[in-house]
Amino acid sequence: MINMPELVFETTIARPRAEVWEQLRDLRVARHYVPGVTAIEYNSSQRDGVGTSRKVFMKKRAPVDETAVVWEDGSGFTLKIHNGDEPPAPFKWATFQYEIRDAPGGHTAVRFAFAYEMAMGLFGRILDKLIVRRSIERSNVAVAANMKKYYETGQPANPAAG
Repeated sequence: MINMPELVFETTIARPRAEVWEQLRDLRVARHYVPGVTAIEYNSSQRDGVGTSRKVFMKKRAPVDETAVVWEDGSGFTLKIHNGDEPPAPFKWATFQYEIRDAPGGHTAVRFAFAYEMAMGLFGRILDKLIVRRSIERSNVAVAANMKKYYETGQPANPAAG
């Protein structure tokens, strides 16, 4: 059996968990800290809970849909990444999980994990090893730093969102 990649990133935000959750639960807020995102719109009338869906628009890339498949109020959620009924290339499937918990000093520990399986068999696994994994790691290191900055200062940390 092949192990499916899961890339985990963590940061600590100098804000209480309840305050972090109030922003995190609004799926449009990520536009302020995710590099390359130009806009985020809800795809559903639902605004929280399993089934909540958003469309993420990015610089130089096709938009993707993200739908909550797990939702734990006050603690986090998991988003399935897709294009309509299909996974985005080059993946068979992909999810992004946000998890928050109390940290010392009234702060909030944030953990996010990008889990996925590559499509295209052996070619996909080689592509993952040479390009995809490094790109995801680079992007998510920036997401962690930008998220911390935005949540602590209220200042957007993503120039693409204008």
